[in-house]
Parts: sequence; C-alpha cells; structure tokens
Amino acid sequence: MFTKISSLTLAILLFLVVLGSQSHLYVFGISLAVLMLATFAINYKRLNFTWPHLLLPVIYLLGLGSIFIIIPLSALRIIFLILASVVFYFLEIKLGRESHFLQNIYLLSVFALYLGLFAFQYYFKLAFFWFIPICFALTYFFTIQGFAGFSLPAKKYFYILIATVCSEAATGLIIWPTHYFVDAVVLFCIFYALWIFSFSAFFGKLTRQKVYWQLILVSMVLLITLSTAAWRPIR
Repeated sequence: MFTKISSLTLAILLFLVVLGSQSHLYVFGISLAVLMLATFAINYKRLNFTWPHLLLPVIYLLGLGSIFIIIPLSALRIIFLILASVVFYFLEIKLGRESHFLQNIYLLSVFALYLGLFAFQYYFKLAFFWFIPICFALTYFFTIQGFAGFSLPAKKYFYILIATVCSEAATGLIIWPTHYFVDAVVLFCIFYALWIFSFSAFFGKLTRQKVYWQLILVSMVLLITLSTAAWRPIR
C-alpha cells in the first residue's frame, strides 16, 4: 500500500511542480532538483537500496525536464507532462524489480538527457570545456545505473571506457552541420551499442548472433536518421 501511495504522490507532485515552475528556468531547475531529492529519499526508505540502484528515477526526471524545456508549444508540453507523470507512476511501482519496462525507461531517459545536452549546447553555445566534462559525467552515471545489480570488479573500468568513448564522439558531433536531434540519436546509438555489448558480456550472454543483430539494429537507426537529416550548408 505504501508503494502505491508514495508512487501516486510522487507522480502528482511531478505534474504540479513542473507545471507550476515552467515559466522561470531557475525556479524550474531548483524545483526539479528538490523533487529528485524527495524521490531518492522515499525510494531509499522504501527499498533500502544502495545509491546506484536508485539512480533510475533521478535520470528519468532529468531527462523529462530536458525534453519538457525544449518543447515549444504549451499544449504539447501539457500532453507530454501528463504522459510522463503516468509513466513515472509505473516506474515507481516497478522500481526494485527486474523488468523490460524499467530497462526501456532507462534507455529513453538516456536519450532524453543526450537530447537535452545537445539542445542546451545549440541554444546557449556551451563551450567545449563545459560540454565535454558534462557529457563525460552524464555518461559515467548512466553506466553506473546501467550496470547496477551485480558485483564485478571490471565494471569500474567500463564506466570510464564508455564515458570516454561517448565524450570523444560528442566532441565530433557538435561540429557536425546537423540538428541537435540527429547528434543525440548518433551519440545514443554509440552508448547503446557499448552498453548492451558490455552488459551481455558480463553475464556471458554475448553471442555472435546478438552482436550481428544489435549492429544491424543500430545501423538501421543511424541510416534512417542520417539519410533523412537536414544537413546545414558548411560556409
């Protein structure tokens, strides 16, 4: 009962907090940060997990905030916020259990944060010496959450490896003459391939067929994205 009540309360708070603070960027950021701390505290009390296991709601809220900010129309923002609040409720209900739903939410949250990062760099002309460390830090925490749930000494090396590769890829992507959505898709595909191969290898489930299938899937997404992208002329 406590799980359902706390999940519903957090979902309602999410809707009210985001809707009420959207007109002021700083208030929006602070309100979202307070909500993340409250979510973390409630989930810690409810599940008594270590902090890597509790990163998923935080990553989700950060991704939600990133997407919400860049949606231009108020009506679309409201629709998005309603759907996001419903998803957040089910995320909280299922948190602590292994499920494909949580895995998909994790991947969507990663993409949302990459999209928000490239959008922020596009609109505010974020300098390299800020953009790259932020990308590295985000990817590092993505990997910590993505590898939570099992103990293996080699994991810590993959945190740094995946974060470094994605940061280097992001460095090249920000000079591409493409929309920030395209950049986010490409970087997400790189992260996804590295994460899924590493995760599968840790559990001894990385097979030749899986490698081929995932590479085909990623290649198809990249092909469709890049072939339909509106490339800006280079001057």
